[in-house]
Amino acid sequence: MSLHLAKKFRQQTNYGDSLNPQLYNQAWMQSIPNETLLSAITIPGTHESLSLHGGPLAVCQVWTLDQQLKVGLRYFDIHTGIWIYTQKHIILNFLNEHSSETVLLKVTVHWFHKDKVKTMINELIEQHKDKIWTKSSVPTLQQARGKIILLQSETFTAGAENHKSFFLMKNMLLHVEKKIKRIKSVLCNESIILTDSAASVFSSPRSLAKRFNTQLYDFLNQHKDTSLNQGCLGIFSMNFPGVDLIKSITDM
Repeated sequence: MSLHLAKKFRQQTNYGDSLNPQLYNQAWMQSIPNETLLSAITIPGTHESLSLHGGPLAVCQVWTLDQQLKVGLRYFDIHTGIWIYTQKHIILNFLNEHSSETVLLKVTVHWFHKDKVKTMINELIEQHKDKIWTKSSVPTLQQARGKIILLQSETFTAGAENHKSFFLMKNMLLHVEKKIKRIKSVLCNESIILTDSAASVFSSPRSLAKRFNTQLYDFLNQHKDTSLNQGCLGIFSMNFPGVDLIKSITDM
């Protein structure tokens, strides 16, 4: 296979549009020991998880929230309005059917009814307080199974502490090994690490995803057997992730 064809193949398998139900990965957390901190698990997720419609600069995903859950994604970046109720039902139904799993949710509240939406979210938390983690500490997987784990955001502060990894610079993964060593020594037991997808006002999420997702897939496969990258890679929040890329993350 030529270098050009190999690169094109990697892009196709790590950049997702189509989704075959045979490739669902609904219980991948089942084999992880209960005592493992969530911060020590490498977790695939999506950036702007509900942005399925709009122009080329707005659309970040093609799969519905239900499909994203079924394919193995466990972190969701929700920029929400009053439809938070609908998303809550989808997630809790999934967790009721797959009690080995957990879902991490980072909520950003926008628009004129911000206070109203915050009140609604707090009411939801109260209604489902046995199913939603709001503490700032990082839970073990045993504490998290079957639950929604809220992560703190700038506009909604309930939930576990999380910090940017800074693995991504100028829309490329740079000096990751050095940064992992620093993160492990300082943050890993106290905070969840988050790498947000590449972004630019000049390029569409699709075009950036094709390049970034391929680079991430290659990095993970080159380093999957090294002790340096076991644990504390944290969450990868992606646009248009493909099935193979998701699996390479869950296999870490």
